[in-house]
Amino acid sequence: MADASLQTSRRRPPRRLPRKLVEQVLAPWLFLAPAALIFAIVLVYPMAYSSWLSLFRWDGVSPDKLWVGLGNYVELFTRNRVFWIALKNNVIWSLLSLVVPTGIGLALALALEGRFRGSAFFRSVFYFPAILSMSIVGLIWSWMYHPSLGLVNQMLEVLSLSGLERNWLSDPKISLYSVFVAAAWHNAGLPMLLFLAGLQTISREVLDAARIDGAGRFQRFWYVTFPLLRETTMVVVAITAINSLKVYDIIYVMTYGGPANRTQVLGSWMYFLTYNHNEVGLGTAIAVILFLLTLVFAVPYTRHMVRTR
Repeated sequence: MADASLQTSRRRPPRRLPRKLVEQVLAPWLFLAPAALIFAIVLVYPMAYSSWLSLFRWDGVSPDKLWVGLGNYVELFTRNRVFWIALKNNVIWSLLSLVVPTGIGLALALALEGRFRGSAFFRSVFYFPAILSMSIVGLIWSWMYHPSLGLVNQMLEVLSLSGLERNWLSDPKISLYSVFVAAAWHNAGLPMLLFLAGLQTISREVLDAARIDGAGRFQRFWYVTFPLLRETTMVVVAITAINSLKVYDIIYVMTYGGPANRTQVLGSWMYFLTYNHNEVGLGTAIAVILFLLTLVFAVPYTRHMVRTR
């Protein structure tokens, strides 16, 4: 009898998970696993490790790290004078970025929205700077700002405005704004493209109805077009704000943070502290602060986009 029950148990097929459970629960995770693994290795681990390093004082070379807890953050906010200059410059840069390139992009989109001869050519011309890297843009404008050979001062001389000639990148009062002009020339293309896409989704019937009701061009824009561009504007503002916080390369190429650290931003000062001054803890602390500042714009934008879907 025992032998019969033993043979029956051996012949019993192995239990399998329900097919529905596999398809609905396990299968999605199996498909996500490769991407999730790459995401964890490339993004999550470096972010976590940088946050961990910000709690130490370390020169990046020696095997020993000195635990200081939040000491690096305290030093940045209380004793590091350049950090406050960089933070102020980032705020100025962000505010200007939300107004100048965004406004120029919207104006160009409104001007180039219609179908006319050469519209595609002009769209390409105005978008062309956006395909260049910031490093190339910095080199181009550095030559344009050259005190004696640059196009800017030569044009002022031709226009009999020699009194306005400046050492654009050496004057502490205007150097940051001179670099920003170069960045705005580069950054206006993407808002223009996004606004053009948003304008094409607006029904012509709505605009025609407003025109029939007697609305002028400005009234049609302010009361019809602009409200219907709300979602596009949200996208443009979020992307512009996040990119403005990450600015680094054009500062590095055009001024190297000078003169006298007057054009330092958080990204460039993070680089100099980490690699030039061998203060890895302070540098990674700035990286954490930059990440938290980015979340201020990224989280509301993400929540808004999820709700609208």
